[in-house]
Amino acid sequence: MELKTTEQTNFRYITYHLLITAVCLQMLLLPGHVFPRYYMILGTAVFVAIVFCSARSYLLAFFAMKKNDTYNRLPDELPRVSLIIPSYNEETVLERTIPTALATDYPPDKLELIYVYESSCTDRTEQIIQAFASQDSRIKAVRRITQKGGKAAVTNYGLQFATGDIIGIFDADHSLNSDLVRLAVAQLQAPNVKCVRGWCRTINRTQNLVTRLVALERDVVERFCIYGVWRMGGFSTSTGGHAFFRREVFDELGLFNEDILTEDIDFSVKLHSAGYQIAVLPQMQSWEEAPTSLRSLVIQRKRWTRGWMQVWRMHATRILKAKKAALFKRIDVLVSLTCTVISGLLVILIPLRGLSALGFRTSCFDEKLSFLLWLFAATTPGIISLLMWCLSRNEENPSGPEDLLLIPLLIPYIIFWFCVSWICLVDEFVLSWPFAYVKTERAEEYLVPAELETDPVAPLTDEEQVVEIEEIAEGLKVGSSKSLDT
Repeated sequence: MELKTTEQTNFRYITYHLLITAVCLQMLLLPGHVFPRYYMILGTAVFVAIVFCSARSYLLAFFAMKKNDTYNRLPDELPRVSLIIPSYNEETVLERTIPTALATDYPPDKLELIYVYESSCTDRTEQIIQAFASQDSRIKAVRRITQKGGKAAVTNYGLQFATGDIIGIFDADHSLNSDLVRLAVAQLQAPNVKCVRGWCRTINRTQNLVTRLVALERDVVERFCIYGVWRMGGFSTSTGGHAFFRREVFDELGLFNEDILTEDIDFSVKLHSAGYQIAVLPQMQSWEEAPTSLRSLVIQRKRWTRGWMQVWRMHATRILKAKKAALFKRIDVLVSLTCTVISGLLVILIPLRGLSALGFRTSCFDEKLSFLLWLFAATTPGIISLLMWCLSRNEENPSGPEDLLLIPLLIPYIIFWFCVSWICLVDEFVLSWPFAYVKTERAEEYLVPAELETDPVAPLTDEEQVVEIEEIAEGLKVGSSKSLDT
């Protein structure tokens, strides 16, 4: 898989998509000229899918708001932990994020930080990592000769250098809360739990409208959907940017798939198929960057959505045969993967609403029931977001009241993602368009807080290093008032 820093959209690609969309639209709507009730059947199918997703959102929110269920017993002998952080052109974030990893509340002799950087880096990534490695023996600077690109390839390469019994995998832009490693280690002591993930918060939430919308969406997905599905016993997923694994799962299930865009979702399916659990712990928090422009956001989500579709293609027909997993979980895996594919088809909602405005009947339900169901579906994103906003008031750096003004934008935001999903659907199943791992663009350097601005080239003494790390932890307030007893 090719590794790119940007995605170029050429004229041929755009032309193909416009032609395919026009042809599919004609084929989908043409039967209505011969069989008028066709629009009713088609509209009802779309209607039912949207109502189902809305009802599922409320169900997951219900489970997510139940009392936290955590496993907080640390073993008498703390295991060795290896954090693997793939890094490719990350100079704008490393001086912010490396100190937070060094400030984690875990015995130094039990922790190693493996920064795997590509030989093709064109910025100061190598110099920054090497400089911090010279200051702290916990950091291993690993240079990978760039051949096959993508996050999975770099992570797999880093795994051969890891000596820990527990493997943590993080994106380079994640700032870690100080209690994160201890919380993960404790949760991994729970029976049958082989992976644990936490809550990825947004560090640049207030930068612009795009980051505010993404932060609101990510909080709902992370805190309600992913945590809710774990509490419900469904398809909880790991994440390539924030997760911990027991080392033995890689010996049993193999490494990450380097030939798809979402190796984390693929590995999640494998874990569940093997009968293991992926725990979700909202108290386990790290802070990531949201894309700062609409273009960067679309590129990121195209990678995620097409990756889910690739996982659906690989696992949809065989997940129900995975007898080691509970039947409900197997069904939920299939439903979750299929929903991603269906989301691309829901773009038909746009012409259907146009037909409805022209007087065509697009629902088998009577007018009153249709209105109530549409009201239910249309208000779901806003109500769920409002619940999330209230819940986050007790969290560190909660969203402000101004974020409530974003609620009216959620419906057009969701429709926009239907369109992005349609593009991915065409790329994957119609055009079989070549894909590459396109790295998400990082924010500008001014996002790095002043207290983190250091000269990575100038080595620090041991005393200066300890003082600097303590000041960083205090300045970012990443420390937790509650720590686990060893």
